[in-house]
Amino acid sequence: MSVQEIFRGDEQLAAAVGQPAPPFELRSVQGQTIRLADYYDQRRLVLWFSRGFQCHFCRGNMERISAGYEALVAHDIELVQVAPNLPEAAQIFFADDLPIYPFICDPDKRLFAVYGLGDEGILSAARNTIISLVDANRVGEAEKSRWALQLEAGNRTFLQKLHHHALTAVEQGIFIIDQQGIIRYRMKAGSIEAIPTAQELLQLALALT
Repeated sequence: MSVQEIFRGDEQLAAAVGQPAPPFELRSVQGQTIRLADYYDQRRLVLWFSRGFQCHFCRGNMERISAGYEALVAHDIELVQVAPNLPEAAQIFFADDLPIYPFICDPDKRLFAVYGLGDEGILSAARNTIISLVDANRVGEAEKSRWALQLEAGNRTFLQKLHHHALTAVEQGIFIIDQQGIIRYRMKAGSIEAIPTAQELLQLALALT
């Protein structure tokens, strides 16, 4: 599956609270095309930028989000996860066990940059990978993490691997966008930090109305 990307406006403008959210169009691993404009006048959107499925900590965050996802939907709130994974690797990794919410791939990290999320550097990337693998081993998920990393690396050229490795410590971000496409909440987090649970995100979104 190829990722179709459309970025309009000034790509150098970091997304800020009170400003229109930068529009985007990306294909999800579930097969749908996700457009920011489709949520206008329909639902609020929680946009979560993550490190991706190869990260043990991110998979834990995904489980916690999934556990409360229905409560978000019941309040007309959609959650979309953005990850710097290759779409073909994501398809293999998830197979028939797809996330219950839209998961979109941004392997070049253009959308990360548009939303003002930066890189923690290659040393952080290496350290985070080690920490993630050690913790995955502690809970019996080391093989899953190694397989996920192999999927990502195996589907990239040498230059792509160098580029991607240097940027795998991208910051995480949470953006809550209202039905008019305005950013109402913005949070940055380290690449392997825990993010708010679905219940906490629901409370945040409801408090902003």
